Amino acid sequence: MDLMNILTETNRYSEEIKSVFIKEYKKILDEHDLSAKQSLLLSLLEKKKKMNMNEAAEALNGTRSAASQFIRKLENKRYVKRETNKENRREVFVLLDSNGEKLFNEMNAVDEMVLEKYFMKLPREDILKYHEILKKLHNIVVQEGL
Repeated sequence: MDLMNILTETNRYSEEIKSVFIKEYKKILDEHDLSAKQSLLLSLLEKKKKMNMNEAAEALNGTRSAASQFIRKLENKRYVKRETNKENRREVFVLLDSNGEKLFNEMNAVDEMVLEKYFMKLPREDILKYHEILKKLHNIVVQEGL
C-alpha cells in the first residue's frame, strides 16, 4: 500500500473515532442548547480566560455592535459576564460566568472519561508514539497555517 492510501485510510479511521467522541460530548452540548458559534466563543474564552470586545468581534467575524448583541444573549443565560477594565474604563472584557464554568467542568469530565475508556487501553509505548506524531503534525500545521 502506498503512502497516500495509508494516509487516506488513517484519515478515515480518525473521522470514525471523532464521530464516536462527538456522541460522548453531544449530550452536554444538547443540554446547554448552544449554537456552534456560541460554543466556539465559549471555547476561546475558556482558553484565553478573557477577551475584549474587539477580540470577541474578530472571533465572531462581526462588528463590535453585533458581538455585543451576541454576547448579551450568552450573558442572559449566565454563560459569560462583562467586566470593565479597571485601568481603562472604556474597555470591557468578556469572561466565563457560572454556566460557562459549569459547561467546561462537564466537558472536562467527559474528556477524562474518553481518555480512560479508550486511550488508556493502548500500551504506554503507543500512547507516547501517538503523542510524538501528533505534536510533529501540530507543529507542521501551525507553521504552514500562518
